[in-house]
Amino acid sequence: MRTLSLNLIVCLLVAAAAGSAHGEDCAKPTVKAPVMPQGATASEEEMREGHDKLQSYVKILEAYQACLEKEIKDAPPDTKPEVKKRWQTLADGAINAAQEIADVYSAQLRAFKSRD
Repeated sequence: MRTLSLNLIVCLLVAAAAGSAHGEDCAKPTVKAPVMPQGATASEEEMREGHDKLQSYVKILEAYQACLEKEIKDAPPDTKPEVKKRWQTLADGAINAAQEIADVYSAQLRAFKSRD
């Protein structure tokens, strides 16, 4: 979980460093990754709530990634390659963070289901 938080923090710091070079239309995610329930002890309701929180978080990250991809695609021809690369790194970081939290939830869901 710490790795996920660190990845998101790094993405946000890189975004902040990008400053005005980064498309102002792309809102940087400010939400923290949700804490996933512990499958070994969580109730069904807690697992459902964890899933809902996961979905909301992933949607935010996917929207951010899509915005950055659009910035890259629609960038003026004279946009420096390193700026586009920075945008792509931010987009990739958002998707990686989404995948990491989904993996955490999946592991906890397996633990939850194995209790039966």
